[in-house]
Amino acid sequence: MKVRLQTLAVYSLMTLISWFPRVLSGAIGNLIGYLNLRLETRSSKVTRTNIELCFPELSDDEKTKLVAESLKNTGRNVMETPAAWMGSFDRISQWITRVENSELFEKAYDQGDGVIVILPHLGSWELFNVYFATNPIGEMAGLYQPPDKPWLQSIMAEIRGRFGNELVPTTRKGITRLYRCLGDGGLVTILPDQVPETGDFVPFFGEQALTDRLISRLQQKTGARIICCFVKRLSEKEGFAVCFREPDPDVYAEDSLVSMAGINKSIEACVREAPAQYQWEYKRFRERPEGSLRIYNYEGDSWTHH
Repeated sequence: MKVRLQTLAVYSLMTLISWFPRVLSGAIGNLIGYLNLRLETRSSKVTRTNIELCFPELSDDEKTKLVAESLKNTGRNVMETPAAWMGSFDRISQWITRVENSELFEKAYDQGDGVIVILPHLGSWELFNVYFATNPIGEMAGLYQPPDKPWLQSIMAEIRGRFGNELVPTTRKGITRLYRCLGDGGLVTILPDQVPETGDFVPFFGEQALTDRLISRLQQKTGARIICCFVKRLSEKEGFAVCFREPDPDVYAEDSLVSMAGINKSIEACVREAPAQYQWEYKRFRERPEGSLRIYNYEGDSWTHH
């Protein structure tokens, strides 16, 4: 009964937020970011730590500005996601006003060996489902991590696949579906910058990051092409741009560690185009190589890293 009530409450709240005008969602998102910054929340501390690690070349003032802008963009993404999941398709599809390098995507697909889309947590990544629904070129299977909270699982299963795109969980059955989709010349979408349960440490912004082997294995076993994509937030009037990019050539290396490092270099190149829109609040360096000190060590209201 408790789970059912929680599910209903969250679903109702998300439905309400999905109706908000984008201007209102943006304003509330900016406020969320401002409050996180002022209150020095955990999100603020993690964001600051990650930016300090990944952009050592920036001045202190530049880092502080990037932290503030990042938290605002994170807040905006929180407010935009319910609309991307549950909003009217006719309304939400109009948010996408520009597409960059779509020919790269189409050319890769036309080769017939399947396409793996690397979709980092950059911009408003959930809008890729909306874009693909407006420009279907074949079957698509997207991989997602089921949430731990039981009251959220049923919501995720329903709304993330509502635009006709198949979403599969990170289970053996789900991975098998990805191989089958690529074998049929289809499209697979993967969020590549989450901390996996198992993987290898390869560089990301110069820092060792535990990285999943899945994308490299999928490519090596199927011969699929790899394309990077992110959905960049533009001005309030302009909406969003779907941006396709070529990956680093190392993604096709036979050596899996070289391939995985190439994937991280590809993500990094995308992030550098819009660094304030990356999800820096995520503890990407939570797992550390043996013998390394922990990154996210917070004492009171201050933050430190090693």
